[in-house]
Amino acid sequence: MNNTSFVIDGDQLDLSAGDANTFKGFGYLSCNNSSRLLLDYKWEHEDSYRQILQILFGGKHPLMRMIKLEMGDDGNTSSGTEPATIRHQGEAANVQRGAGFQLVADAKEVQPNLKSALLRWGEPGFLRQACANVKTDDPDQNVPESAFEPMYQWYKQTIIAAYQQYGYLIDYVDPDRNETKHPMVKWIKWFANRLRHDQTEFPEGFPVSAYQQIKLIAADQNYETDFGDMMVADPELRKQVAAVGFHYNTNDGAQQPFTQLADQYHHEVWYSEGIAPMTFGKYRVKASNGDGIGGVQSGLDVANRLIKSYVKSRRSFYIFQPAVSAYYPGVNYSHKELIAASRPWSGHFEVDNVGLQCMKHFSDFAKAGWADENAWRYLTKACDSGVGGTENLDHHRDAPSYLTLMAPDKHDFSTVMVNDSAQARTYHIEITHLAADANPKLFIWQSVGPHQPNEDYDQHLKQLRETIMPVDGQADIVVNPHSIVTVTTLDLQNDDEVAYRRLVSRHDDYTLGINNHSGVLYDDDFSYGKYPNNYLASRGNTPRYTTDQGGAFEVVSQEGYQVLQQMITEDERALDWEYSFAPNLTIGDDKWTDYSVMTTIKFDNQTQQNSPAGNYFGIGLRELTDVKGHLESAPYVFKLFSDGLCQLIKDDQVVSLTHVDNLDLNKPHQIVFKAVGNTLRAVVDSQTVFDFVDTNNPKFSGRVKLGCGYYHTQIEHLTIKKAEEKSPVVSKRLDDLDDAISYSGQWNHVCGLGNTKWNRTLSYGTASDDKTTKLAFKFAGVGFSLIGKQEAASQLQIAVDGRVLDWNRQPQTAADRTENVVISGLTNGEHQVELTVIGGTYTLDAVEWLA
Repeated sequence: MNNTSFVIDGDQLDLSAGDANTFKGFGYLSCNNSSRLLLDYKWEHEDSYRQILQILFGGKHPLMRMIKLEMGDDGNTSSGTEPATIRHQGEAANVQRGAGFQLVADAKEVQPNLKSALLRWGEPGFLRQACANVKTDDPDQNVPESAFEPMYQWYKQTIIAAYQQYGYLIDYVDPDRNETKHPMVKWIKWFANRLRHDQTEFPEGFPVSAYQQIKLIAADQNYETDFGDMMVADPELRKQVAAVGFHYNTNDGAQQPFTQLADQYHHEVWYSEGIAPMTFGKYRVKASNGDGIGGVQSGLDVANRLIKSYVKSRRSFYIFQPAVSAYYPGVNYSHKELIAASRPWSGHFEVDNVGLQCMKHFSDFAKAGWADENAWRYLTKACDSGVGGTENLDHHRDAPSYLTLMAPDKHDFSTVMVNDSAQARTYHIEITHLAADANPKLFIWQSVGPHQPNEDYDQHLKQLRETIMPVDGQADIVVNPHSIVTVTTLDLQNDDEVAYRRLVSRHDDYTLGINNHSGVLYDDDFSYGKYPNNYLASRGNTPRYTTDQGGAFEVVSQEGYQVLQQMITEDERALDWEYSFAPNLTIGDDKWTDYSVMTTIKFDNQTQQNSPAGNYFGIGLRELTDVKGHLESAPYVFKLFSDGLCQLIKDDQVVSLTHVDNLDLNKPHQIVFKAVGNTLRAVVDSQTVFDFVDTNNPKFSGRVKLGCGYYHTQIEHLTIKKAEEKSPVVSKRLDDLDDAISYSGQWNHVCGLGNTKWNRTLSYGTASDDKTTKLAFKFAGVGFSLIGKQEAASQLQIAVDGRVLDWNRQPQTAADRTENVVISGLTNGEHQVELTVIGGTYTLDAVEWLA
């Protein structure tokens, strides 16, 4: 029998621990380019932008209580770059670059008491030489103290600029590098002392005293726990550092340093970077494993992490990386979010309602925050977790997992219980020493997946299941398989913010450019004349719909008109966090198919430097995955070098070379790179330099990449146009686990896979003599594509509108997210498709409609 007993004793609530045991709810980490496209949502569809902020930061029970910002360095820090606020010594800090600092300001309009924090991943170019040894095994000794003051000034001037520009003061700063393996204790102490005693060179009206009281958080390690040991052993360090945090590990170190820091020394301990749920819950409920809304890296898994990380290491705060994925999917760590926002032209976004509600089982039923806000406390003796794993909690999932939060006045409490197993668990609770009724009425709120196949995925999310009256202070609570339950004394049954309602975007999605009858999919001369005069300045001169994956591309004035310029030379190149490729950006819609990119560019022939990457300009076509953040992530790339060398690259391999003679670097040059089906053409100044036919596993759709070396290369105009008048575009994409696709026969539906699969899901259909393996769907348009890399050979029979079009189709191998079968040229209209797996095992990732 799965039975657990525990006592909820108000006398055991510790009110003397300050913020060590306050329930702080959740935080939003804006880093690695993850918020970049919110800049475009704000300008193109402000209602969507405000709706996203309201979902996360608004209401009586706000989910997020902090935004933590990356101090960018113009280098890729996993899924893209964050721009540096200062790029060279003496430059004024510019916090309008990137989305992060203004995101804090806008979120504070919704939640004025929202906290903020700063952390760097790497160092911008002007600090590269001084900090060159920061990645060694002993940076505390190897980085000279002469580097400290310029590093400190970067932080100081950025904090001042944020206050002057947006009116808020940063609350927490981590002086060390993100996920350092060797914390720089000497530097942290130096920084703390400098901060506490700095009284000079502040602008008039700046709150110097409050600045001196900014709290330090350290050391944001990844898995490692040795900074906790350093804190326990060093009273001076404990005096300087108010909060400690580490990532992706629920457990404490061998000597329980973080538990000691909270329980004995009353320090805040944060889960200062953790995953958001991977694979939306609406797809998870379709998985063949029967885990419902649970499973590894699900909302239930994250809820278990929150509980276990408090029980095992006293983490009182969980920060999502990211909460919102406002970058183009396909980059590193895609499909890990509460909200996906990558369609700014339409204003459409998607909410993982399951993941969100799992988190709201905590924040809706307790006041989150800090001690001075009268936040609820963890009742430590009424918390436990036996779930197995230190990051992914993937075994012993039937073990007890519960967490109790209590109001400081001891009138109310809420206990969250998670059961991500196939067996129910019963909790016997005894309630004593509350300030209110000895037998308080208990409200039992539950989230669980659908009970029947025909039910909506969210039909049973955060519902008031029952009320219970304890007898002699005792009650039994059943937690059903793969569910989360909150037991609370709060009567919130009439609170319209608590009862579940599906959160959706107000805007339908559409493919960028699909409604432009001229065939132009996107056109940009970077003047933005139809926007207000402050459009560019307010966004740090960021061009529309772009996400930088290396370097920095900004709009600058050039002889009376605007051009897009790459801003980073070798002197300004970042000291990378891990690695970063040459400057490149991504733009546009992954639903584009046959198109041409025409641009006018001008090489930088003024910067004299040794640059390993070389001086070139490149265009990439049909990009769908970009895990490494480089130009050659696009399957097809054309590069023109300043010496006239031309390269045609497929799948990161040069497949053809040629040369343009007498390339004049003092003049602009027009480049056209076009894809039609499996044929490619590159043209320079009206001269065709490449014609190429791809007969080996071609790719047929994806967005555009542009890139160059570490030079001030300029782009004067960009036009992306359908290759031919009747070229189709993808009008809609269905995940393999979408309700619109029906399956019969031998299928295995899998969730929680790698980030290069759409929504981290795949469906495997195996031919069978016993039962025909089929899938069926309807679509509107002129054709469809089947998406997904084939792990084994298979054969399909394809029928459209009851007529077999192909009796024995062998899908091409494809690659992740790319086409293995394309059927086109059908009459425009509605069609019914039926696919039968007649041999082998077929892998499906998605279905795309061609219009």
